[in-house]
Amino acid sequence: MRLILVRHGQSEGNATGIVQGHLDFGLTELGMLQSEATAERLARMKIGRILSSPLVRAYQTAEAIAAATGLNIEPTPALMEYDVGAISGMTPEEIRNKHPEVIAARQRGERPAFPGEEGRAAFHVRVRGVIDAVRATDQTVVAVAHGGVIGAVCQIALGIDSGRRGLFEIANCSITQITEDRLGNLVILHHNDVCHLDNLVTRADRG
Repeated sequence: MRLILVRHGQSEGNATGIVQGHLDFGLTELGMLQSEATAERLARMKIGRILSSPLVRAYQTAEAIAAATGLNIEPTPALMEYDVGAISGMTPEEIRNKHPEVIAARQRGERPAFPGEEGRAAFHVRVRGVIDAVRATDQTVVAVAHGGVIGAVCQIALGIDSGRRGLFEIANCSITQITEDRLGNLVILHHNDVCHLDNLVTRADRG
């Protein structure tokens, strides 16, 4: 089993600094260039399948990879970004102003949810389902997803509590590779690999 996780290219939401969650934004011009560079790299690898979050920013990234590899895209809703609920579309400043009680509680180390938020435990369950499905195959699978999803996969691989956030930097169109050792343990081979992006790297991660 080899799972190659690709974060989508820079989206319009990334460029404007908002928290996206399940909101749909397409790629910027820079995001398209990032996607094409990533596709060129992946085309040199032996890939069996392409899975993608159906959100536009991820799917457009997957389309570039599909064009370079000749593979079809399999829309996979379980790869959608974490649903942040009511704060979708807000800037960090707007979140602090509209939900000061949640921010204050989190600063105290508590874990209250924003209204309508998915919940980290449920999020990890759906992400783990994707991992399990890939583990059942012998293929190399590319999964085009989001920063939250890739971070969750890394947490699951390392056995880190689902409630801990922001542990992994995940740049736009970075590549993270997961495999298994001889005992069946998940292993992170590479994380946040941006070698193929040269001067195209963008690191803001709000979904």
